[in-house]
Amino acid sequence: MDFELTMEEFTIIQNALHYYKHVEKRGHFAQYDVNRINQLRDKLSYQMIPSMNSKDGTVSSPPRGCK
Repeated sequence: MDFELTMEEFTIIQNALHYYKHVEKRGHFAQYDVNRINQLRDKLSYQMIPSMNSKDGTVSSPPRGCK
């Protein structure tokens, strides 16, 4: 399955995930804790920019000289 996101759409999703970490979740949605949301954020980031992240969905260290 292929899909394409613009950087603007990617940013909207990233901002929504950040917001979602800070709201009260009820019922079925309570399973989506901060750790799970961060994993999803990192996986999405890897798919958008694979050279900057690792395949397992965790963010690698930035290249030397980057802050």
